[in-house]
Amino acid sequence: MSPPVADLAAFRTLVARRRTAALFDAALLRATQRTIADVRRRGDVAVLANVRRFDRRGATAADLWVDTRALRAAARRCPRELRSALDRSYEAIDAFHRKQRPRRIAHRGRSFSEVLVPRPIARVGGCVPRGTVGYPSTALMIGVPARLAGVDDLILASPMPADGEIDPALAYAAVKVGAQGLYRAGGAAAVAALAYGTRTVAAVDKIAGPGNAYTTAAKWLVSADVGIDALQGPSELVVIASKDADPASIVLDLEAQAEHGGRPFAALLSDDDGLLAVVGAVVAGLGHTGQAGRIALFRAPTLAAAVDAAAFAAPEHLHLAGARAARLAGRTRNAGAVFIGTRTAVAFGDYVAGSNHCLPTGGTARWASPLRVEDFVRWTTHVTAGRSIAAAARAGAVIAEHEGMRFHAASMELRG
Repeated sequence: MSPPVADLAAFRTLVARRRTAALFDAALLRATQRTIADVRRRGDVAVLANVRRFDRRGATAADLWVDTRALRAAARRCPRELRSALDRSYEAIDAFHRKQRPRRIAHRGRSFSEVLVPRPIARVGGCVPRGTVGYPSTALMIGVPARLAGVDDLILASPMPADGEIDPALAYAAVKVGAQGLYRAGGAAAVAALAYGTRTVAAVDKIAGPGNAYTTAAKWLVSADVGIDALQGPSELVVIASKDADPASIVLDLEAQAEHGGRPFAALLSDDDGLLAVVGAVVAGLGHTGQAGRIALFRAPTLAAAVDAAAFAAPEHLHLAGARAARLAGRTRNAGAVFIGTRTAVAFGDYVAGSNHCLPTGGTARWASPLRVEDFVRWTTHVTAGRSIAAAARAGAVIAEHEGMRFHAASMELRG
């Protein structure tokens, strides 16, 4: 049976319900808070308990940390073809992100000169998810912009495999980006360890990277004490397709999104009944019937209305499939990444396009952005008074006096 086709009102309702449940489920937050508190109290002991519960029953404390020497040894076991593919991915990511490196901004006025100076964040933790295997692609997505920013210490955290072995592909990517080590834990425990430190791993200044719902909740909860890049939880895709789009490629994109772990969301919005029917039939044949959190189909009165609905959803990925849909790229907003045209598979952005696949989810693309070099930079303003500041000092004093700040006023007038 094909997935039912609903209207855009139903799409908006589903998005709103999912957005609330994805980030603020009370039970999930309580469990995450307990884990964070436990790690803050017991450190590696608490992390190891989580690793034994979720990843590897026989894990020991010594298994938690992989240093650079062990990473290099494991990296040599990465298959040649995979190494070559990761090299190509690295080069594409580096080429695009190299253009993003921030530059100091200077201004000289009549009374003052100001310079906004970029400085790299000293120590960063990168969350690298794991499915049946590790995700070396995410290590590259975090590590390349961090390296370009000039980060001194990059620590990667990724769940320990069930067999306890060091993943050669992940090790290769970690060595490639110059990581100082790999902390083999995931979820809320890993985030807490990075945020507050343990005997094995020192606290970082900022945490970047995606993860499951517990990782996302933990990043949100620790964000008062450590910087975070964005909330990157269960993966999302909205496809807007015109009649001329290729149904087979749409199905593959939707299915690719649905194979993510957690609660992935994949939706097709189209103004063409025939396209919706064909895609729905193929999806049904592959075993997906539009169940919650998987693949859903929606009829839009116009493609422009579909673009407006996508802006409300603010999805992680937005794909404009078909020539008519692609022409609306300039009208899109509120998406982590927009993939334009049928040939531009969303999966290219995950691996070899050069764009970053660490993207905001849960509607946070309304204000958040893809991971980029600037996420690993902090800015400091340098201000220098010139020779002629009397008029500026008097103006500043007038404002300060109005606000009841008499010592502010006095300090400026003394210099004037």
